[in-house]
Amino acid sequence: MLKRRDGMALHNSIQQKQTQTLNISNQIVQSLNILNMGRYELEEAVEAESESNPVLEVEVKDDEINWEEYFKKEKFDYDFDKNEVLYTDSSDYDFENMTSDEDSLYDELHGQIKIMGIDETRMKVCDYLVDSLDEDGYLREKESDIADKLSVSLDLVEECIGLVQTLEPAGICARNLQECIILQLHSDGIYDDVLEDIIVNNINLVANSNTKQLASKYKKKQDEIRDYLELIKSLDPRPAERYFKNAIVYAYPDVVLEEDEMGNLVVRPYNEKRLKLNINSYYRDLYIKTDDPSVKSYIKEKLSSAKKIINDVEERKSTVIAIAEAIVEVQFNYFKYEGQLEPMSQQSIADMVGCHISTVSRGVNDKYILTKKGLFEIRSFFSGSLETDEGSTISISVVKNKLKDIIENENKKKPLSDKKLEDMLRAEGFDIARRTVAKYREEIGYLSSSKRKKI
Repeated sequence: MLKRRDGMALHNSIQQKQTQTLNISNQIVQSLNILNMGRYELEEAVEAESESNPVLEVEVKDDEINWEEYFKKEKFDYDFDKNEVLYTDSSDYDFENMTSDEDSLYDELHGQIKIMGIDETRMKVCDYLVDSLDEDGYLREKESDIADKLSVSLDLVEECIGLVQTLEPAGICARNLQECIILQLHSDGIYDDVLEDIIVNNINLVANSNTKQLASKYKKKQDEIRDYLELIKSLDPRPAERYFKNAIVYAYPDVVLEEDEMGNLVVRPYNEKRLKLNINSYYRDLYIKTDDPSVKSYIKEKLSSAKKIINDVEERKSTVIAIAEAIVEVQFNYFKYEGQLEPMSQQSIADMVGCHISTVSRGVNDKYILTKKGLFEIRSFFSGSLETDEGSTISISVVKNKLKDIIENENKKKPLSDKKLEDMLRAEGFDIARRTVAKYREEIGYLSSSKRKKI
């Protein structure tokens, strides 16, 4: 029998211990990331992959220019003071993607995650959460769906949501408005039980500035309640919005909508030959001919990786096409006959395509469709509905467009109040409340009447 130095006996024993190992498939994460990418980001990603994988061949074709014809057709003016050429293009748009040098919000968040010092599993979950955020910075996907998709526990998903919520900007990765506001308060070091109860349980009273009812309910003076409301309204309900507004992006279409000879609307990939992915023939032949196990193993690994990204890119294309076709089916009158947009949700398109709503969310993120009406971000066709006086429903975008027309044509010296805008919209048959008018007005970028007034 073995003994320790203190004389106590050492015993050897065999014990059975149950542990749980969390494993997220890199293939699933890659597939979802590729679906979420815009066209320019996709091209950068596959080119980067080709640099580390010699088996993958990537050809990104630029449109060849006949310079002789180019100089004959295009008009140029020369500015001698600035010593530069000013170009006036009378031809079709050049849809070559360009982005600003500034990192996107997603890039910044991924960068913050990398320096958190967390393990690989948690990092993958956090990266997935970041890629799932909408343009306002909210997490709309259910925690249980994320856990099932990534094959991890619900507790781990909740933990990682908490980690992402510590990132900047404050309020990011909230599940609802109340949580977003509270996260920003905590970020500023403000912890107040009454204030948080007001936010969680009486946000409608806050929106209506009902200080009297709040003061009565919480046994507070109205001045104290006003301070609470002023603090709440100083926070940002859409913490990510400014990043998307400031981003300078010249979009490249993913799909184009055309009419065939029979007058049918057809969705197809735009310039699909631009991005070509292939398996390098040299490595393919070498894999067949070589007898060296190490060489064969290396090539096999790279072949699998190349094949996976090729399949993911093809799946991305087919998914975007399927989503676009479903959207065109719903909005047929708009595209075919200049009709109004119909109310349409991501869930309804998901049901039509036969996929999860998160797939639709990623499938329309930073994706564009070229139509005879112009180039549109695909997500812009989604809109809730509003009931008219006749009992029918119309797209909220129709109401916003009408509201925009009214404000654009108002007397700039006597701009219309939200109440007057409400009356005018109701006269048009839109059943709408004043606070909803104010919300839509802000969303389409117009200030209040007092701030729109021009002397």
